Amino acid sequence: MIKGTPLLLNETMWAAAVAFLNQCYSVRGLDVVAGLNIANTINNVFMIVFMALGNSVGIMVGQLLGAGRMREARETDTRLIAFSVFASVITGLLMLVTAPLFPRLYNTTESVRSLAMQFIVVQAVWMPNHAFLHASYFTLRSGGKTLVTFLFDSVFIWTVSVTLAYTLSRFTDLSVISIFMAVTAADLIKSVVGFILVKKGVWIQNIVEA
Repeated sequence: MIKGTPLLLNETMWAAAVAFLNQCYSVRGLDVVAGLNIANTINNVFMIVFMALGNSVGIMVGQLLGAGRMREARETDTRLIAFSVFASVITGLLMLVTAPLFPRLYNTTESVRSLAMQFIVVQAVWMPNHAFLHASYFTLRSGGKTLVTFLFDSVFIWTVSVTLAYTLSRFTDLSVISIFMAVTAADLIKSVVGFILVKKGVWIQNIVEA
């Protein structure tokens, strides 16, 4: 209950935050909803790479921590994070190449296709950063720091991302792409925090002995 409850709350609140973000973007019109749905479809395909590698971090590093091999766990974690970011650079480039092509598979208007392409480009450019965030999240979780991951994930998206999206969508005349870029770029703050937490080794503990 102690370790699992923060994870349950985190997943619930994170899903709710994503839904709220989409609602903020939707105030710019129905074309935005359609374009974002198209973009998220291809994004979900390409993000499988760093999602799988993030799960690998949790499994491999968690096993080493449980065996008491702390130094090896840190070294393995560093390599896995680096590989995840590198792999996401490749998948991001592939996604950029398909950005003008994928929306044309849909029977929709040119306006929707154009918005979808722009969303895809933003997602592709920021994919390496998302890969780092995902790997950092599973690094913290591998050592049983579920409360820290709750603060790192859900609290951040609600206090920073949602607040920013709501403010920009309701009180400015910025285009939806500009808002989407600003919200995505705000994740750099989260990356800095994640880097510090991973570097400091707050996650290095044997949860079996804790």
